[in-house]
Amino acid sequence: MNLLCQEPVAPVTSSADLLGIALALEREAVLRYRELAGMMDGRGAVETAATFRALMEEERRHVEAVASVSAERIGHVPDSAPFVWRLPPEIAASWEELAGRSDLTPYRALSLAVLNEERAFAFYSYIVSAATDQAVREQARALAMEELDHAAKLRRQRRKAWRASRRESGDAAVRVEDLAALASLASALAGETVGILRAAASALDRAGKTDDAGTLAGIADDLTPLITGPGPAPVPVDPVLGQGRNLRSAAALEKMAETFSDIAERTRDEAVLLEAQRLLGIVVGHAVRLAERSR
Repeated sequence: MNLLCQEPVAPVTSSADLLGIALALEREAVLRYRELAGMMDGRGAVETAATFRALMEEERRHVEAVASVSAERIGHVPDSAPFVWRLPPEIAASWEELAGRSDLTPYRALSLAVLNEERAFAFYSYIVSAATDQAVREQARALAMEELDHAAKLRRQRRKAWRASRRESGDAAVRVEDLAALASLASALAGETVGILRAAASALDRAGKTDDAGTLAGIADDLTPLITGPGPAPVPVDPVLGQGRNLRSAAALEKMAETFSDIAERTRDEAVLLEAQRLLGIVVGHAVRLAERSR
């Protein structure tokens, strides 16, 4: 599942270009993490705000490191402004969309941050695969691995935010002892999610958004084999539509993903672990697919 809608708009043929792009990307991250920290402070999410401030400081150190490497390798620190247009457009668009949301929670903020770090990894990976200069490939590969490290840190914080939201809502931690129990839980979750997806697809189709409707219907069809009991009940849902986005569908997939992730993290049964990871992979793939349609 591609995280970017297009490959880099121009080939990166020199270390100077790559370092200029890296500076632009890192400086953008500093700005966005500062904004997220402020938004989380405004909502009383002190721990999440602290996470974003720590990431902001880490990104700032990366800016300094890239500047230092630039001075050493090309004799000067490039101006990052001319390189902003070469950054993945979906990263900036998703930050702007997040900032405008009235229902922003720590979990959603961290989820978007994880996705954008993964997009940055994919962006550098494209550069690695297309570069003909060995130095550019090695530098881009190192930058890609840094983005993966950032994403891993954010996922850990996202897990904490998800658990905190469940405690606040009174939900108990999921305990699964064997494969049969996991299959039963997966069936229930899939039934709920498929019902939401199909209702949303129907609403999108009526609104003339046939491509988005097809995406949701396709995800619903792919998840239907997980339902081992009665089929999904009809869901009377009036989806929130905007640029193809359906927030309730995304939330249902997030719920499934976090549940399977929680089970994989807690279980001591290897068979349950492997199956939970398999299910997680399926759901995450569909969540990314939906996110791609939601720009």
